[in-house]
Amino acid sequence: MSVLGIVGPVFAVIAMGAVAIHLRLVEMAAVRGMTDFVFYIALPALLFLSIIEAPPLRLLDVAGTFLGGALALFGFAMLLARMLFGAQLPAASVFGLDCVFGNTVMLGIPIVDAAYGRDGVAYLLAVIAFHSAVLLPVATVFIEAGSARGRSVLGLLGAAMPGVLRNPVVMSILLAFVWRVSGLDMPVPMQRFFGLIGSAGPPMALFCLGASLPRPSGWSDAREVLLATFLKLVAMPALVAFIGHLVGVRGVALSVVVIAAAMPTGANAFLFARRFETMMEASASTVVVSTALSMVTLTALLGWLAP
Repeated sequence: MSVLGIVGPVFAVIAMGAVAIHLRLVEMAAVRGMTDFVFYIALPALLFLSIIEAPPLRLLDVAGTFLGGALALFGFAMLLARMLFGAQLPAASVFGLDCVFGNTVMLGIPIVDAAYGRDGVAYLLAVIAFHSAVLLPVATVFIEAGSARGRSVLGLLGAAMPGVLRNPVVMSILLAFVWRVSGLDMPVPMQRFFGLIGSAGPPMALFCLGASLPRPSGWSDAREVLLATFLKLVAMPALVAFIGHLVGVRGVALSVVVIAAAMPTGANAFLFARRFETMMEASASTVVVSTALSMVTLTALLGWLAP
């Protein structure tokens, strides 16, 4: 399949969602309902089934490569925000999250599935398993520490983890690992049930993504937005590719982890900024700009990584 044949339909469905909501062909209440179905039912079913059927997951090298690059860039981005923009620790933490927290589920799964099939998705699952579970608590610790609320690091982590564990994507992955460890076979009707529901996830996720992208009200934070977009779409995949070569990740595994690193900033980063009322405008703009530009960067990257 050509690179355009992979990326074109993905972004066409995203554009369809944006146009549908702009023309009021679909009400926002309906989009919220579809998003809930995708997030709480369809994608967890897809991830659960994919992990159950996947070959042995390479959690150490694949996930470690991604997280190593993400955490290194997160710290570097925080320093840049403080040095260049005079950002305080909470704002610098949100900026760092904008630079490393990608849309690995709603955009990453459809692209990797189209480009590399079920084997590629299996490698992506290793990244998704730790993506939110590590990056969101780390950012929470820095934001809370910068707010000077007098809580210990363990206390901050303890406050952050319940929200992560309530995430249906994280829970579906954890439950799938438990199932794999048990050694039980999945009954055929159950397998078809999860397959039927999960197959609706990727296209609906793309449509809902286009319909629900945050609408920035201005561009007063253009420097922050452009820098965060560059770091997310260019610096992070380059850093992850470098780390992958160092630790010996090769072939499809390296391609998938680099593609995962090149995903645009996820909407959860904006929701995170809104929750802590820090850099909301810049974060919303980064989601929109990075998503738009990622059509170009992902097309180039997929062409470069093609076997």
